[in-house]
Amino acid sequence: NLKADCVKELVIKMNDKNKIVAAICAAPSVIGRLGMLKGKKATCFPGFEEMLKGAELACADVRVVTDGNITTSRGMGTSIDLGLELVRLLEGKDEADRLAHSTQYVNA
Repeated sequence: NLKADCVKELVIKMNDKNKIVAAICAAPSVIGRLGMLKGKKATCFPGFEEMLKGAELACADVRVVTDGNITTSRGMGTSIDLGLELVRLLEGKDEADRLAHSTQYVNA
């Protein structure tokens, strides 16, 4: 499949350049099969753990994991957590906190 090959090449290129690679739900299994999770902590949708080749699996209650340039998350219910983590990585903790508060994701 040409589209899948293009995506695969892009993900490999980004990882090789140490750029942020993020995957949610079953998608961490894709980067796991590409060998990108070897020696890294990661999470995924329950049942896909065996496909995270070489990864150190996070505890079941961990919603988002960042290890180096790779961020993984468990599923649709953790998408806001993943988004806020990516904002933290790109724009800093203060901006991620501001967004969490302004969207009423957290109250404090």
